[in-house]
Amino acid sequence: MSFGNLLWESVVKSWGGMLTFLSFGAALLVFYLTPKNTSVAINHVLPIFILLFFLAVVSLRAAWISFGYSKLILPKVIHVKEPPKAYKNAFALFLVKPTPLLSHDAIISVYYLEDGLEQLVGVGKVVNVQNDKKVQIVVTNDYDFGEKLNNLKRNSKDELDKLVIKSSVPSFILENVYNG
Repeated sequence: MSFGNLLWESVVKSWGGMLTFLSFGAALLVFYLTPKNTSVAINHVLPIFILLFFLAVVSLRAAWISFGYSKLILPKVIHVKEPPKAYKNAFALFLVKPTPLLSHDAIISVYYLEDGLEQLVGVGKVVNVQNDKKVQIVVTNDYDFGEKLNNLKRNSKDELDKLVIKSSVPSFILENVYNG
């Protein structure tokens, strides 16, 4: 999410329209209702105070939204099966829990957690984000699945929990693309 989008979402979720309307309304009331002979020009101070209050509310909301996004966790695989015929060279089709980390046609890497180490076993791409926000991934490159892939296709929860999906790929894979 870009900084501009974060600020806009914060304004909208902070009752931005209502706070803005109230701020301008209060500023106009103060401007027209305060006597001209006051020693402190409250008709200038109060609008500034209201504006600063509004900015503080938006800033706090932006910090809260950012904190929520910082707790995003890697998506979990919930089902593995044979790939559809449309993807002839693919090795498997993964169904992954909903996540904002993956979008259509994104390249992903698949790791297998074994003895506390994440080992790269494959690379794939997102082929569909379903209406229920679950993500379909086809594994297009098998680097070290071996017999693990057959075990995964049995959909054992223990085996599926060992899969780690990341929305990035190791640089050596991209070097092959760039260097031909």
